[in-house]
Amino acid sequence: MSIHDKIGKNITYLRKGKGFTQEGFALECGISSSYLRLIEHGKANPTINELMRITDMLDVEMEALLADPAAVQA
Repeated sequence: MSIHDKIGKNITYLRKGKGFTQEGFALECGISSSYLRLIEHGKANPTINELMRITDMLDVEMEALLADPAAVQA
């Protein structure tokens, strides 16, 4: 699994856990919902600034996005 896949799976899991829709979350993060969809599917290479906005909205540390998805979902 690539780092992009891990980040995407973790964002999806954490976003849903906080009750955000893709559209609402993307709006809050200042990115388009289509770009968020690409990130969540491991097809985009988000910048550090974008990841920092995402972690701020999810109220998690950057490590949570980089962790093995099985550990985040446990």
